[in-house]
Amino acid sequence: MSNWCDTTYKCVGDPKEVRALHKVLKYIDRRKTTIVRNGFGKWWLGNLVTKLGGKWEDYRCRGEIIDYSLDGDILIISQSTAWSEQEGVRRIIQEKFPSIKVYYREEEPGCEVYYTNDTTGSYFPEAYFLDSYDEQQYFETIEEAAERVSEIVGCAVEATVNAIQEALEKYVEQKESEGEEVFYSLHEFQVIDD
Repeated sequence: MSNWCDTTYKCVGDPKEVRALHKVLKYIDRRKTTIVRNGFGKWWLGNLVTKLGGKWEDYRCRGEIIDYSLDGDILIISQSTAWSEQEGVRRIIQEKFPSIKVYYREEEPGCEVYYTNDTTGSYFPEAYFLDSYDEQQYFETIEEAAERVSEIVGCAVEATVNAIQEALEKYVEQKESEGEEVFYSLHEFQVIDD
C-alpha cells in the first residue's frame, strides 16, 4: 500500500493557455462518467493525461485530482498521489501548453517527502511546515516557525531547524510522560530545480 502525498500545482503562463487548461478540468468535472476505466473515478490523473492527448500508460498517473480553481491567471490543481508528485502529469501539461510552467509542492509525511520546484518562492513562499494532530501551519521564515513553536513549548526556541525539532521532541516526550498524546513535527521544504 502506498503512502499518500498531497500535491499542489500552480500553473502559470499565457492566460489563454491557463484558461484552456482550466476548460479541460471543467470538461472532466461536468462528465458523469470517467474517460478511462480505473479505480479512482473521473478525477483519476490518467483521465487528464488522456484528455490532453497522451497515453496514460506512458505516464505515472497514480492519484487523483481533489480540487481545482482559477486564482486570477493562475490555475491551482490539488491532488492526492501515491508516494510523490506524478511528474508525468506535470510534463504533459507543459508539453500541451508550452507557455505554462507548472510549479508544485509535494508533502508526504510517511517518508518525509517535502519538495517544491519553486526556486524563487514566488508561488510557494512557505519554506517550513509544522504538523500536529490539531493544526498544520506553513511559515515563510524559520523565525516565524520558532516563534510559534516557542508558544507551543512555553519557552524561547532558537530559530534553527535543529533547535526547533529538539524542542518539539522534548515537549512531546514531556506530554507523553504526563499521559497526554501529542504530536508535533517541523519540516523544511527542499527546493529542487526541475
